[in-house]
Amino acid sequence: MPRLLLIVVVISSGLFAYYFRAVSSLPSASDPLRLQAVLQDWHIFYHLGGYSPWIRHQTSTISTLPSQCVVDQVHMLSRHAERYPTRSVGIKMKSLITKLKASGATVLPFLDSWEEFFEVDEDGKSIDLEELTREGKYAGVRQAYNSGVKLRDRYDHLVDCVDKRENRTFSIFSCSCSRVLHTAENFALGFFKEDELFANVRHVIIPDIAPQRGADTLTPVKACLRYRQDPERGRSRGHVLSEQFKSVYLSRIADRLRSQFDYDFSVSDLWYMQELCGFEILATGNEESPWCGIFTQREWEEFAYARDLLHYYRSGPGTPYSAVMGFLYLNATREVLELGPEKAGKLYFSFAHDGDIVPLVGTLGLFPEIEPLPPTHVQDNRNWKLSSVVPMGGRVIFERVSCASNIGARRIGVRILVNDGVVPIPGCQSETTDGGMCPLDVFVKLVDKKGKEVGQFDEVCGLTEGLGRRPSFLRQDWEQGPGRVQL
Repeated sequence: MPRLLLIVVVISSGLFAYYFRAVSSLPSASDPLRLQAVLQDWHIFYHLGGYSPWIRHQTSTISTLPSQCVVDQVHMLSRHAERYPTRSVGIKMKSLITKLKASGATVLPFLDSWEEFFEVDEDGKSIDLEELTREGKYAGVRQAYNSGVKLRDRYDHLVDCVDKRENRTFSIFSCSCSRVLHTAENFALGFFKEDELFANVRHVIIPDIAPQRGADTLTPVKACLRYRQDPERGRSRGHVLSEQFKSVYLSRIADRLRSQFDYDFSVSDLWYMQELCGFEILATGNEESPWCGIFTQREWEEFAYARDLLHYYRSGPGTPYSAVMGFLYLNATREVLELGPEKAGKLYFSFAHDGDIVPLVGTLGLFPEIEPLPPTHVQDNRNWKLSSVVPMGGRVIFERVSCASNIGARRIGVRILVNDGVVPIPGCQSETTDGGMCPLDVFVKLVDKKGKEVGQFDEVCGLTEGLGRRPSFLRQDWEQGPGRVQL
């Protein structure tokens, strides 16, 4: 019997209602042999700056737990699954393609037979742009479902928190953006059995933009007012420095291609051509997209670096607002880890955007740099390589681990997985035990210390004092029944 894939999710009478189609003919996107080859060799997926299908983190390790240890609680923060371009980018891509086609056959001859992979009309309306991809082996709706199946296999022993006989309900969490909430619900379809899903699963939806909620959000980059308005140190800094670097390397590419195609490509043209490579793969599954072959390996490394600069200075360690934004989810997770599974529940799955995961990664200090990234040239030996941190569907998982001890009480630890690879927790290396675990008490102290350093969200972000100082939604004791809960 073929597996079924969620294509559209709607809510009717407070319950999940699903429309399916068979996808048994589609090849698997999680072939371990393919992933092994990706990790061993140069592969473009690791240089698409987050515009690739899901990939395992390149420099992390696969570390098994000791036999006396078991995961007893899990927290995941995931980016939405594979998507089409955003509306603004898609419109610019469409304009570029129209211009190049009108320029004659000598400019990119493949355009004569190349098929566009999204639709957008003259008014900018589109059923594709902004949404999850629906076709091919990297279809976002399918990838989200597969992620749920994969994690159910890994954490099946924790699902006793869902029990319709005892009327137990379970919550998943997402922001309100369409592609994010549909990712959450496709994931839920893969993770939960049908009877569990309809009878017990609640989807708590937190507004993307809701100033009155303050820090009570999954999207802190949209809630921190001062960060969005500060022209020198805030959100726009990443764009400025990324553009500075792009003007250097893309101008060099323009010189190279001018002689090859007898055409003057602008810096903007070349950037969208590089983005077309990743998005064609996401939308069609065509790993031999002709847009990819226009550029050399080094030019793809430069593209990835431009994207790294954007993230580093926009919402990562390069902006002073990053730490306080990332601390929100980190501290809420720390509180639940400390309470433990019996008091707080065993499974927490949350979904947002790459820009909301980057502050968490930065606050944890997972991929530190000795000096800030330079916008003048590629720093090849950097740790901050986010192509394999926030690809489409990228996820950070906190595992609470309980280990039997010869001296009585069980030892409790925490380990962090980035795209299924274990990464060391800075400040805990000397305490880390087998399997990459940091003792829970050490982890709690590290988070508490970080909280004193970053300050209060409302104060740093210029919000009304006391306005939603913490995410209050991250809990399992909701009174509402299964279905969607709009906050």
